[in-house]
Amino acid sequence: MKKKTTEPKTKDGVQNFEAQFKRSTTPLLVLELLSKQEMYAYDIIRETLALSNNIYKMPLLYTALNKLEADGYVTQSQRVISEDNRVRVYYKITDDGRHYLTELTNTYFALSGAVNSILLREKNDESHN
Repeated sequence: MKKKTTEPKTKDGVQNFEAQFKRSTTPLLVLELLSKQEMYAYDIIRETLALSNNIYKMPLLYTALNKLEADGYVTQSQRVISEDNRVRVYYKITDDGRHYLTELTNTYFALSGAVNSILLREKNDESHN
């Protein structure tokens, strides 16, 4: 019988943490970007990468956009972008989406501030020991 190892699966845990974090923050970031201008999905991805120095890769964007649309926070419109009638779907934030963005932003800053306080406190305590 093989003996089970008790080593932590650090890589899996970190990847899971990152995935959950991105899943939670994607709607916030999408609404933030759309609060500045209408965009199509590829623009949202490209802008997120540019603003995050290529760190934040947007997962499951269409899932988030579909949920935001179903909840009434964004709308979509189609625009013909070429002579052969190629269509691109643009997304626009609604008034309800702007209110929701404010709530999400406030919640994000409150929670991230609380986490930072705990993490920084512990680091400061270590440096004094």
